[in-house]
Amino acid sequence: MISFPRSMTRTPASSRRLALVAWLLAAPAALAAQPLKPAGTGGIAALDLALRHLGQNKRVLMIGAHPDDENTELLTWLSRGTGAGAAYLSLSRGEGGQDLIGPQLGASLGLLRTEELLSARAVDGARQYFSRAYDFGFSKTLRESLHFWPRDSVLEDVVRVIRRFRPQVIISIFTGTPRDGHGQHQVAGVVARQAFDLLRDSTWGPRKFYIAAYNDTAATLVLQSGALDPLWGESYHQIAMADRSLHRSQNMGRLQDIGNSEVHLRLVEDLTGRGAGGVFAGVDTALAPGLARYGALIDSARALLDPDDPGRVVPLLAAALTELRLHARPAFRARKEPMLEEALANAAGVVADALADDGRVVPGETFGVVGALWPSPGGAGARLDSVALEVPAGWSVAPGGTAPPVVPRSFFSAEPRSIAARHFQVTLPADAPLTEPYFLARPRIGDLYDWSGVPDSLKGEPFQPPPVFARIAATIAGVPVTLRREVVFRRDDEAVGEVRTPLCVVPAVGVEIAPRALLWPLAPRRPREVTVTLTNGNRAPTSGEVALELPPGWPAVAPQAFALQGEDAQESYTFTVRAPAGVRPGPVDIRAVATAGGARYDRATETVSYPHIRPVCYVRDAVLRVQVADLRLPVLARVGYVRGITGSVPGALEAIGVPVTVLTPAELERGNLSRYDVIVVGSRAYETNPELLTANGRLLSYARAGGRLIVQYQEYKFVNGPYAPYPLTMARPEDRVTDETSPVTILQPRNALFLSPNRIGPDDWTGWVQDRGLYFPHTWDPRYHPMLQMGDAGEKLDGALLVARLGRGLYVYTGICFFRELPDNVPGAYRLFANLLALKPGDVP
Repeated sequence: MISFPRSMTRTPASSRRLALVAWLLAAPAALAAQPLKPAGTGGIAALDLALRHLGQNKRVLMIGAHPDDENTELLTWLSRGTGAGAAYLSLSRGEGGQDLIGPQLGASLGLLRTEELLSARAVDGARQYFSRAYDFGFSKTLRESLHFWPRDSVLEDVVRVIRRFRPQVIISIFTGTPRDGHGQHQVAGVVARQAFDLLRDSTWGPRKFYIAAYNDTAATLVLQSGALDPLWGESYHQIAMADRSLHRSQNMGRLQDIGNSEVHLRLVEDLTGRGAGGVFAGVDTALAPGLARYGALIDSARALLDPDDPGRVVPLLAAALTELRLHARPAFRARKEPMLEEALANAAGVVADALADDGRVVPGETFGVVGALWPSPGGAGARLDSVALEVPAGWSVAPGGTAPPVVPRSFFSAEPRSIAARHFQVTLPADAPLTEPYFLARPRIGDLYDWSGVPDSLKGEPFQPPPVFARIAATIAGVPVTLRREVVFRRDDEAVGEVRTPLCVVPAVGVEIAPRALLWPLAPRRPREVTVTLTNGNRAPTSGEVALELPPGWPAVAPQAFALQGEDAQESYTFTVRAPAGVRPGPVDIRAVATAGGARYDRATETVSYPHIRPVCYVRDAVLRVQVADLRLPVLARVGYVRGITGSVPGALEAIGVPVTVLTPAELERGNLSRYDVIVVGSRAYETNPELLTANGRLLSYARAGGRLIVQYQEYKFVNGPYAPYPLTMARPEDRVTDETSPVTILQPRNALFLSPNRIGPDDWTGWVQDRGLYFPHTWDPRYHPMLQMGDAGEKLDGALLVARLGRGLYVYTGICFFRELPDNVPGAYRLFANLLALKPGDVP
């Protein structure tokens, strides 16, 4: 949903103007806690962390290039150990990597990794920011990276975040030199330093610039990060490793070791002239003179905080809130006031909540919302004064209704609970935009997201604010407070209990098409099946017609009637599509369209959802991208596939007519492998498929007995296993070709691999995306035969595709990134893969 102006009920105009800015500046990490949790205060640990932050005026911004570049141990020590405001600015969202836990690639992978960063920040207590840079994949040089990420654009984004967050200290993860390796890392180091230099003469800009010194000899400051957090019962290092482990799509799980630990930094520039003694040494971090009593009250509250009686600090926090409102400057107040209001409610045992009676709403629909306040027994008590809803412009709010019930009948007790609540009916306009992240609303400009029309205060934030908030105004200890709660939907999952999901605006009829990409061989001219799945977003039954919009000249396909009963009901419809005689090679699109009640629908809401993240909705067009190409397939009865990090390759092969079977763990362990003509091992399967490790011997035996085994790219675990039949090594960093347009030389041009069933020529190396390949072997046993030579500028690498005889069979290792090229309809990649499937042991040189 891209609808930035917001309206409220029963809320002053000045508050309406400040709503967005306040949410962006002041929302504590807990507000975006991942995943959504049942209502509560956060307890004594959250209260203690808030008190650490409330009494400080320290801010540090860390800058890197990707999700997982951040030093989570340093962020944890800063935020939890010192109470400093800490933030991580990742230039990209990690779209160019691979997903080790699911099918996400590209923009959807960026959504997953954004949410993983937010999950991590909810643990370490820091904030999260981004630039508009889209991760285009691995780059070996600063020059190449700046070609895709223009320096001025990225620098502008970094400076914008600095102006918003106002750090006194910047810590760059990277040096901005070739020793950073990845060209995008070098960009991050360069723009971090340039931003610091650009603001050095400002009265408010950062005063100190550090670089993370992973090399101990370069460090000028060593921080002890192994201390125990008494309320969490773990050290900052342990908390940071739990934090790090939330990067699950990147296999970042870490052990939470006990014992001492250190973080090393190198001071590069100190504008204070006296800051060598610590991160904030020499920096003016004192509270404004008028806030002396406020600071003393916060210090006293922390000193008196008692896990058995948190209510004893309520008078101190109430007084501190009054002092803050009387004497703080607007920027400081905007940062601290919401946090202090939450801390006061926590200490008083006051729980606020806001729920919707539906989580997926459609334009024109009315749904119920309840805002509730519960002063828990034994707490300091509170009075509910009012509830107002913040909604997007054009939405209407009316008081009344009964849904959702604030307290369903308890399994344990039917006694009423002392909960004060207000109910509302919220109506969306008929043209309400669908929910989608603000940075996906427009097509990218090269490898930069297009932020045109986005409010400046939102640029660089992980996401826009949720569509509906409840502002729950209450009085606690005689002081008025406002507790903002995102309106969410909850359901009872009998297996796991309460599950909460964010509110999403979805189409009245969601339309999905499968497959989403299809390489269509010129011959044989057989029809293809296309499946369209419809999802009812309405609560009422919906009926209409579903059809395919085909390219000009393609034979028409009859539309089909549909009827969907009730909300979230799904039905699938299969269409048989034929290409016209004389169809020529090239790309065409097939679009699925549903019509109902005079309206047209051709999109669907999809959700990236895993247990460790908050679900995030985005929108996809129902378009099948077809690439017509000259592709010939070998005659095969069965092809086995061992799934790796992406499930898209077997589907892509099956769509062109390859008889693929994904091997189950049982088949790997004890199945009859000899019935397969070829077995293909997916990318990084030796990392993600534990059954493969134990079954590797069976696969090698299958090849020795005459089978053909093709292994796609693996990482160091594979060669260290060792799991290959003959020795291989990989360099560090690994050999890879990042320029997808780089020249390729066939080393064995007369080999069947390049002749049958497809003759491989120069045109087959055009149109590739992001990379040629990665994790090529660096050295290999002479029984392997290199078949291709490729490389980035100035390189000649021969390890992209190795073939070897193994007993009576064949063994192939290839680092070519088929996992990316096949789903992107690259004809040459399909033609080469078909030839690999046709290769026989006798074809080995």
